[in-house]
Amino acid sequence: MAVAQLVLVRRMKLVAIAVLAFTVGLFAGLQFGGWAVTHQFRHEANSLGNAQRVLVGVSLRALDELEAGRVDQAKCFLAGLVAVYYHTIQQLDSPSEKKELLRHIEASSGKSPELKEALEKKEK
Repeated sequence: MAVAQLVLVRRMKLVAIAVLAFTVGLFAGLQFGGWAVTHQFRHEANSLGNAQRVLVGVSLRALDELEAGRVDQAKCFLAGLVAVYYHTIQQLDSPSEKKELLRHIEASSGKSPELKEALEKKEK
C-alpha cells in the first residue's frame, strides 16, 4: 500500500509540474505575442507618419509653386516625382497594387506634356 501511495504521489507531482510548465509557457507566449503585436503596430504607425510627412512636403512644394504663379514648374515637379515612381519604386510593389496606378500614369501622360517628357527623360 505504501508503494502504491508513493507511485501516486510521484504521478501527482509529475502532473503538477506539467500543468505549471504549461501555464508558465502559455503566459510567456501571450506576453511575447502582445509585445510583438504592439511593436508591429508602432512600426506601421511610424511608417504611415513618415509617408504622410513626405506627402505634406510634396504638397507644400507644389502649392508654393502654384501660389507663385509658376504652374509649369509645379507640373514639372509633380511629373518628375511620378516618373521616379514609374521607373524605380513601382518595381517593388505587388502587381495588384501597381496595375491601376501604372495604367493611370500612362493615360495621364497622354494628356500631360510635362509628365510625358518626365517619363521619356528617365528612360534614357
